[in-house]
Amino acid sequence: MIKTSEEMKTLVEDFIKITNINYEDQTEKVREKSKLVEWQFRVGTNVIISKNANRADRIHLNVNMRFPPEDSKLLIIKNPSFSKAIMGISEVCTTCGVGHQWIKSDETIVGLAIFSHVDEKSLDRVTFHNVWDNVARVSGHVQKILRSNFSSFSTQTNSSDETVGKSMYR
Repeated sequence: MIKTSEEMKTLVEDFIKITNINYEDQTEKVREKSKLVEWQFRVGTNVIISKNANRADRIHLNVNMRFPPEDSKLLIIKNPSFSKAIMGISEVCTTCGVGHQWIKSDETIVGLAIFSHVDEKSLDRVTFHNVWDNVARVSGHVQKILRSNFSSFSTQTNSSDETVGKSMYR
């Protein structure tokens, strides 16, 4: 049976609630800025779960990692360590079936988003949390790749947040 956007939102909120992680329904804030997102939850400090208006058949899970300015200085294409990190991150994301996108401000890389989705037809608690865990696990691997390629890479990114650092079933 096809789920409506509101049914998906209610299910997702119930799935978030059982984790006991603080979350905020940001639907009204987002709608003020854009008509592209039907609803959105911010979970912890760096997980965004949303339903885009142009996709009736899925919801999206994003882990957004923001880098402090001292780390952003290292993330330039001319840096061979960065090129190596890009290859490692691409390989992990491809193997694990998640997407990734570098976040830029002008020409500076200020973060990285790791994302996946859950199709409306398979939106149940187990599938939802499996996708969440997979995105969180890849985010952890990405941090390890960045730290192994840059000895001075900070540990200040928000991937150690409770929404990424633990399984949803603990």
